[in-house]
Order: sequence, then structure tokens, then C-alpha cells
Amino acid sequence: MRACKVAGLSRSIWYYHSKKDNSEVINKLTELAESYPTSGFDEYYYKIRREGLQWNRKLVLQVYREMKLSLRRKHKKHLVKRVKQLLETPSSLSKC
Repeated sequence: MRACKVAGLSRSIWYYHSKKDNSEVINKLTELAESYPTSGFDEYYYKIRREGLQWNRKLVLQVYREMKLSLRRKHKKHLVKRVKQLLETPSSLSKC
């Protein structure tokens, strides 16, 4: 193909289709997301590992992101800035 030559790609790259099947990982993450909706990726991954499944962390994270399960991070609330005032200094020393 002329377009492949112009782009600098080989034809095999253009026609290549991945053979990965992540359906087991998708099913497990869906099950965990339904059971524990407020948990994040780390908790899901540790539960998967405790069950004895030997999926790579990068694979599970990739599928997790593709499923758009990531939770919104909660930011700290900002306190209202207070007006700074100078400390009062006593006019004379007094003994108690």
C-alpha cells in the first residue's frame, strides 16, 4: 500500500488485530464494582490476588480504566483565610 509507505508503516502493522481476550478480567471487575461500589482499584486488585488469580497489575489497571470505573478523588476543603492581626504588646511589665 502506498499510504503505508508514506506513513512509514509496514502493511502487517496496518492489518494487525490483537488477539487478547480480557473478558474474565472484565467480568471479575464488574462483579467487584457491584459488590463494593465505593472501593478503588487497589482494593479490587488485592481482592483479585487474594482469590488466587494471577493477572498482571498493568493488565487489570488497563481494563479498569477502559471500563471507566475510576472514582473521583476527593479534595481537601479549603479553609477561609483569616485576617492576620498583630499581637498586642503590654505597655508595662507587671508582676503577678
